[in-house]
Amino acid sequence: MYNLLEKLCIQVEGMQTEIRGGMQTEIKDIKNNMATKDDLKDFATKDDLKDFATKDDLKDFATKDDLKDFATKDDLKDFATKDDLKDFATKDDLKNLATKDDINLLADELHAEIQSVHDEVVGLRKDFNMMEILTTKKMHMI
Repeated sequence: MYNLLEKLCIQVEGMQTEIRGGMQTEIKDIKNNMATKDDLKDFATKDDLKDFATKDDLKDFATKDDLKDFATKDDLKDFATKDDLKDFATKDDLKNLATKDDINLLADELHAEIQSVHDEVVGLRKDFNMMEILTTKKMHMI
């Protein structure tokens, strides 16, 4: 039995050596494939990315295509400026000016007044003629 135990012990020791060797090889392989802190130093962290814009951040911004129907500075160069308009009349400037109706009313009033003066002059002319006749008669009588 001692022989059997001895053989079993030798086999177990061989297996242990074999397992140790295989494990050491596996551990070496794992170590070689594992990333170290030095391996990570060139990679970006979440903190490095916080200032970058995402597609969601850009959704409300205009694209060049959105601007195609808008006027450019060259398109606007022939438009009038506020300075160009300073010498033009405004609606407020027109409020106190006479209208055609005002002028027509004034013309009618003026016509009536002129007619009245005309009628008086005609009457005065008759009176003047009468005075002239009377004065002439008196002169002949004297």
